[in-house]
Amino acid sequence: MLRYIIPPDSSSCFLESEVDMRMIFRNLVRYNSDFVEVFVTDLPSISESVVSNTVCEDSSTMLEENDYLGCYRAEAPKSYMTKGWESYIHSEGQKFEGGVVEFRDKLRKYAVEIGFSYEFVRNDKVRVIAQCSKKHSQGCNWLVKAYLCRVNGFFMIKRLVNVHTCHGVIRLQKSKMIGSKVVKSIVLDKIRANPNKKPIDIADEIKSDYGLDVPYRTVWYGTELAKTALHGDEAESYSQLLWFSESVMKSNPDSRIVVEFHRETQRFQRMFVTYGAWMKGFQFCRPILFIDATFITNKYKGQIIAASAKDANQALYPVAYAIVDSENESNWRFFLEVLAEEFAKHPMRRVTFISDRHVGLVSAFPSVFPNNPHGFCFRHLMANLSDKFPAGSYLKDRIPYLFMCCAYSRTPEMYEFNMEILRSEGGDIVGQFLEDLPKENLCMAYFNGERFGEMTNNLAESFNNWVLPLKSLPILDINDGIRVKSMASIAARKQDAQEWFSELCPVIEKKLKENLEVGRHWRVSRSDTYVYEVHCQKYNSMVNLETHFCSCGEWQLYGFPCSHALVVIQQHGSSPYLYVNELYKVEKYRETYSFPINPLPSISKQVHDFGRDAVILQPPLTRRPQGRPRKKRFRKRSEQTRVIKYGRCGKCDGHNRKSCTAPI
Repeated sequence: MLRYIIPPDSSSCFLESEVDMRMIFRNLVRYNSDFVEVFVTDLPSISESVVSNTVCEDSSTMLEENDYLGCYRAEAPKSYMTKGWESYIHSEGQKFEGGVVEFRDKLRKYAVEIGFSYEFVRNDKVRVIAQCSKKHSQGCNWLVKAYLCRVNGFFMIKRLVNVHTCHGVIRLQKSKMIGSKVVKSIVLDKIRANPNKKPIDIADEIKSDYGLDVPYRTVWYGTELAKTALHGDEAESYSQLLWFSESVMKSNPDSRIVVEFHRETQRFQRMFVTYGAWMKGFQFCRPILFIDATFITNKYKGQIIAASAKDANQALYPVAYAIVDSENESNWRFFLEVLAEEFAKHPMRRVTFISDRHVGLVSAFPSVFPNNPHGFCFRHLMANLSDKFPAGSYLKDRIPYLFMCCAYSRTPEMYEFNMEILRSEGGDIVGQFLEDLPKENLCMAYFNGERFGEMTNNLAESFNNWVLPLKSLPILDINDGIRVKSMASIAARKQDAQEWFSELCPVIEKKLKENLEVGRHWRVSRSDTYVYEVHCQKYNSMVNLETHFCSCGEWQLYGFPCSHALVVIQQHGSSPYLYVNELYKVEKYRETYSFPINPLPSISKQVHDFGRDAVILQPPLTRRPQGRPRKKRFRKRSEQTRVIKYGRCGKCDGHNRKSCTAPI
């Protein structure tokens, strides 16, 4: 049965036909209302009305009274997910295939739903006897006895007195029987889907879905128990690394995993991981590696050092990573040396490295890759320079801008001009900062390698965000999680590329069209067969199609035709796709993801055995710092965070929908 109410009228009407629908629209206009309240009521059957006519009359009277209350009427009761708990304990002879663990869990949930507490008279692996906690105070007769059946390992209820003779048996929102183990069984699937789910969010969901108020500490312990049940003990996960290493290299040829540990104590030291599919696919990406490190937030801490590249569609492509105890020269040298060995196995081009200029990396890099260009991240350098000036100072914003002009200078003359201005305004502070900063590692004009216009190490930050959900897991799950994420990503991108029919990847195709639109109104004059002059509004540019040269410098630096070159190409009567680097095309993208990562043959996590001399890796010795463990790193003052703007009020002062005070 459908009924409806149109405010401010508090009377309810039936909604049974199209005539009623037309009446609704008329009343909306009459009362100048924007909405109508429609609610559903159950129509009792004829048999029910015959058996309990009086009850139906009373209930119908109450229903009509409730309908006329309008917005003040009583809400319908909500069905909580604890509804099934009341049938967990029901009769003698009931069996529990999960043994004593399942019986204890269901007994506790049953007590929560019914609304009483119990105490154990006997509680061990073969026998559990529980009685109502009001046995001594009020003489309650409730009792349950369960025993282990040694034939099949089931737990069975032998005796059950399921009647309470005490007072106050009612379901409570705050029950003493809700412990961390109950929370663990509730949140197990939630933690499996999102290992980084916060306890405060889980507590809110338990309140909404189960109607229970659980203390934060209980939820936190239950969450930790769920993580341990899903991923195992963090210390034991180190003993599985040798098995993982052998299984991966067996199922994925040309992959390499190096695990180093102390021979005497067998404690884990560091490891290097790269897959054959990564190395083979990297040959069809631009020869640039972005290297950086990010911290691990599990019990034993550490760092993940990673080398990543960009595919033809400007997306993240992992190449190799290492798990170490800290970011120092020794660990950076270990990572670079193993990476160099892998490069020697594959026909590799001259690779350019871009980093954030870490002290250990700068010290180890020249000895391992003496002939490879190494570019410094401009964003990190600009942040370091900005920190040298006081907050609120005019130079705090002015100097980084001038420094940016120097870094992005495309010709030596432009660099020298901008550098002279920077030194004159920055004074001794800028002079000291530039003493140990070679211009070959910074400026576009002096860089001696292919940089493709990449001036920052932002892609390494993308890798950090990519592994963010895994950094709090045990070390084995970190490695396996990276493997699974990469395996799924390669398969998905390979499938997506089959539906691309353009010659360039979508991101590059969009950039090409944008550059074409810029110079449609420019005039072009021909000088030679392949040499042209482009007349812009502010300046003229010389373009040589044969050597892929433009006097603005963008074509040479990015490997992609600039707006001047595209205007000339159209004037020349050629296709722009002929002048785009092959590494931006769909064909290279498909070849990049043509090498899959194979699944592991077994998901069993067993200790790797070498015979009598079994090596069982132990976790590294770490000391937990004081206070609550940090999940996020300290950010510098110069690092800009994204300002969140709430859409309803349009303000960006850091509040959200819950804390917004603006009128609706």
